[in-house]
Amino acid sequence: YISRCTPEQNNIYYLCAPSRSLAIQSPYLETFEKNGIEVIFVYSAIDDFVMSNVDKFQGRQLVSAEKGDIELDKPKDDEKVESEGPDSELSSSLNKTEADEFCAWFQMTLNKKVSKCKVTSRLSSSPAIITDNESGALRRMMRMVETQDGGADAMELPKQQVEINPNHPMIKELYEIRDKHPAVAKICAEQVFDNCLIAAGLLDDSRSMLGRLNDILLTVVKGANDTINEEKK
Repeated sequence: YISRCTPEQNNIYYLCAPSRSLAIQSPYLETFEKNGIEVIFVYSAIDDFVMSNVDKFQGRQLVSAEKGDIELDKPKDDEKVESEGPDSELSSSLNKTEADEFCAWFQMTLNKKVSKCKVTSRLSSSPAIITDNESGALRRMMRMVETQDGGADAMELPKQQVEINPNHPMIKELYEIRDKHPAVAKICAEQVFDNCLIAAGLLDDSRSMLGRLNDILLTVVKGANDTINEEKK
C-alpha cells in the first residue's frame, strides 16, 4: 500500500465492512475513488479494533474512511456551492444559503438523533453519510458481549453527525418540499438518516423502518394515481 502512495499522502485509509462487495458499494469510498486513493478493506470487528489502535505505520497515520473532515477533492465543488447566488433557480445543487437552511432544518427535524448537520464535497452518488461515528463492527461485538453477560437492554445510539451532498437530487427535492409538504419531508428525512445508519453498519434492527417505508410507498402510489387521473381529464 505505502509503495503505491503519492509522497503527499500522509494517511493510510481503511474501511470496515461485512464483505468486499459491500465495501465497494459504500458511500464512504466515493471520495477516494474520485481521487485515485487506495483504501484497505477489513472485514471483522477485530480487524477494525486493531486498525484503530495501531495509530501509525511507517510514519503514516491510520485513518478510518468514516472519519469526518475528509475532504480530498479540489475546492471546485465548494466554490460552486458558494458562488451560486440564491436566485440561481436553474442550479442542480443547493447554493450555500440553501444548503445552510437545509442543514438547520434537517438537524431540527431530527434533533433527537442528529447532533450536527453540515455540507460535504466528498460524496458523488449518495445523498448523505454520518461521520465520526462509533464503529458498527465494534458496536455489534459489544452488543454480543453484553447479551452473553445477561444484559437485556439495547445499547442506546448516541446522536450522530450528518454530512449532506448539496448536489444530490434527493437533497435538492427535499429542500423544495420541506415547507410545502412538511409531513412527507420529515418521513423522507428520517429515511435518509436511517440509510446513513445502514451504510455505517449502525442500524440495530431494520424492521423499525417498515412502517415508514409503507408510508413512502403509499405516497408514491397516490402521486402516480393522481398523475394518471390528471392526464385522463
